[in-house]
Amino acid sequence: QLLGNQDHVKVELKKLKKAHDEQQQKLEERVLALGKELQEAKGAIGDSRHRLVEQSAALITSQSQLQEVEAENSRLQLRLKELNEEYRSRLAQYIRDVANYMDSKPSSVTGGDKAPAGQAAMKHFVDSMLRDIQASYKSREEQLAQAARGYKKRMKDLAKKHEKLLIAYGMQREQIRSLGSSAVDCGPAELHFSITDPELLTNSSRELNRLREEKAKLEMQLQELQKGLGLMSGPDPNELFCSRQLDEEGWVEVRKQLREFTQNTQEDLEQERSQLLTRAVVAEEQVSELQEYIDQHLAR
Repeated sequence: QLLGNQDHVKVELKKLKKAHDEQQQKLEERVLALGKELQEAKGAIGDSRHRLVEQSAALITSQSQLQEVEAENSRLQLRLKELNEEYRSRLAQYIRDVANYMDSKPSSVTGGDKAPAGQAAMKHFVDSMLRDIQASYKSREEQLAQAARGYKKRMKDLAKKHEKLLIAYGMQREQIRSLGSSAVDCGPAELHFSITDPELLTNSSRELNRLREEKAKLEMQLQELQKGLGLMSGPDPNELFCSRQLDEEGWVEVRKQLREFTQNTQEDLEQERSQLLTRAVVAEEQVSELQEYIDQHLAR
């Protein structure tokens, strides 16, 4: 029976071989198509990287140009302020000269004699007008200064609230990490959300940002070490489990020390910040008193 089925078996083998060749050809075509797509994807990635480098260079250039323009704008604003002051002083002097000239002219009513009653009327009027103008300018400047102080105070309050939120966020991250669960994402580091505006940064904020940067570096090193330990494999599962348990206890201790160090440093910086704020308030009061004294007594 086996010898009689040899022709049938040969036919089946031919069919299988033909099907295998067809599948092999399809796979080769698919591999070629995937290779072509991979090359195209690599080319697109290279183009994207090239564009990204160009955009980064353009961004750096634009930032430098923006800084130069801001510096030039500040210089021009200062120059404009100086020119306005000079224009005010010249205009006031011209008006005074005109008033003196008008008061020194002989009166046509008395036939060449000066009018004794209205001799200095123009000068008094001009002095009153100039005093009103100076008072309005001073009032407006005080309003603008008060608005600027209020804006700075609001920005400082927002910066304080932002610091408190960052502190709470950091404590929550540490609590999540202390649980020892590697599957839970703790979120980005506090440094990612820190304020970078130089006008809003104080000495304590700069020190906190420096500590956050160091903490982020340490966290990256810890993650790399944990990944390296995760890739290691020992011959005995019990020994590997014990070593991993000891490593996790070590990481918990390191995190605890980091958290204590951060909290202690933060308390010291907050105390220093409160002292500096008190000194700043006292200094502002003294400056306002001196300015008031200068405006009232030394202007004459």
